Amino acid sequence: MDDDRITRIARALCRSARIDPDGILPGDDADPDLLRHDVRGQVGGREVPAWTMFRGAALSFIEAHEERVVAPL
Repeated sequence: MDDDRITRIARALCRSARIDPDGILPGDDADPDLLRHDVRGQVGGREVPAWTMFRGAALSFIEAHEERVVAPL
């Protein structure tokens, strides 16, 4: 699956939740269940971009809409 597409959709979902996709999720306070699809695997106390919280939702969206291919703007 195209990792750029996953990232693009995850960032869009993050913006739709009114969260800055480039904002930092502190590794200490973040729910590990939300970050289970983080690009880099386990958070381990590191700070990660907020959009990684939506990676699982992006994967679900792509699987549900596989027949639709949308080119980037």
